[in-house]
Amino acid sequence: MISYLLGNYLVEEGVMTKEQFLKVIEKQEKIRVKLGLIAVSEGMLTLAQADAINHLQQTMDKRFGDIAVEKGYLTEAQVSSLLKMQGNEYLTFVQTLVDEGYVTMDKIQLVLRSYQVENGFTNTELDAIKSGDIDKIVPLFLPQGADEYQDVVTVALKTVVRCIDRHAYPLSGTLCNAVDLEKPVSQSLVGSENWRVCFADGENGLCSLASAFAKEEFTVVNEDVQDAVGELLNCISGLFATAQSNKGITLELMPPELGESGPVSGTDILVIPFGICNTTVNFVVTNKKGWR
Repeated sequence: MISYLLGNYLVEEGVMTKEQFLKVIEKQEKIRVKLGLIAVSEGMLTLAQADAINHLQQTMDKRFGDIAVEKGYLTEAQVSSLLKMQGNEYLTFVQTLVDEGYVTMDKIQLVLRSYQVENGFTNTELDAIKSGDIDKIVPLFLPQGADEYQDVVTVALKTVVRCIDRHAYPLSGTLCNAVDLEKPVSQSLVGSENWRVCFADGENGLCSLASAFAKEEFTVVNEDVQDAVGELLNCISGLFATAQSNKGITLELMPPELGESGPVSGTDILVIPFGICNTTVNFVVTNKKGWR
């Protein structure tokens, strides 16, 4: 996540080109290895156990290591050891930048400070971004007055990171009473509360989202794209509804639907862009009885 947040900023500031940034990401991928693969190679897990955990991650709002501990496959100490082997994303990104000769460590510190000031982040908030902890990162990109949406946005981003793109990241959200939606795929959750969640952003964003989720190439928004994005929304809504049930809130999932592009209006509609697969998709949500 920090690789793209900081990397895109470096490109915007003219410190490096888009091509150089993508080259750094490609090289970084060879440095950071999935936890399951490390565990298997170290003989801590069997391939079958790793595959089982990966499958459970699609339906559980938990990290690989947490599930492995709960299943009794690994101890906390073993997970800690594996995480150290895996490497910190921020550090591997910076190391790759320096190794490729694009920036110096001094320049990195200056750019990071500029990024911090421009976005109004405190030192603690910047450390949260560098840590990659989604629970701590999401609140930093929510607008004032949108605290009630933190849980659903966090669930959505975690699901996208697990199932679509581990580099997915949030951008600054806005709270409004009217918004234009392009090719929206939405889902309502009704019960003790009334929620509506949606992905929208025209052909490119939705097709990229559906292609990554369904592992099939799409270029036009059609029923197959609707089904893929709808299935992703089902995963997000299901996890969110389960979390809400623990608070005594009952939610029933309605079938996802593909809407028409155009303006909608409602109360307190949150629009928060997610950077996914080198494009941007808007995640839209409200708990004020949807929109019209």
